[in-house]
Amino acid sequence: MLWAPLLGAVLVAANRRPATGDDDAAMRIRFRITWMDVLVGAFVGLALRAVIMIVELLSVGHLTSSSSLFLVDHNLVWLATAIIAPVIIAPVVEELFFRGLVLPAIGTNWIGIVGSAVIFSAVHLVTGFHLLTAVSTFIVGLALGFLAVRTKRLGASITAHIVYNASLVAMSELGGMGAIGG
Repeated sequence: MLWAPLLGAVLVAANRRPATGDDDAAMRIRFRITWMDVLVGAFVGLALRAVIMIVELLSVGHLTSSSSLFLVDHNLVWLATAIIAPVIIAPVVEELFFRGLVLPAIGTNWIGIVGSAVIFSAVHLVTGFHLLTAVSTFIVGLALGFLAVRTKRLGASITAHIVYNASLVAMSELGGMGAIGG
């Protein structure tokens, strides 16, 4: 339940009252999703998956993301842990936190994009340091941060994150069936 404190921080920040005359509104990235966000996000999510696959192939010689993580019975627990959590919950909560809260707090510029990407990458290393994970999540964080700053909305970054994670789940599932080598 790594997402609970992230979501808690977002909820606290969303409910705080800005001081009168606070120019905080200029720094906010809105939670809004347009059809263009969906199209751009889907494209970026798939492009990110392709980039990370190339990084994996160049660094370790095989696709680490296609290793079978899901060789289990497909029941409700599997659905919740292998599909709903990484494909729906994580992208929404993480984008609200990292691109909706952290990035604007650092700045809606390249410093904020890079800073939020570093923090995003560090949080994904909670299970142990792996250079490939650090590099991959940093690249993803940069792209998602750029989308949020460029559009001033979270729609494209949420969609890209969903598509990116969904492609990982799909590759893992196919890898478990022998369709993708790993």
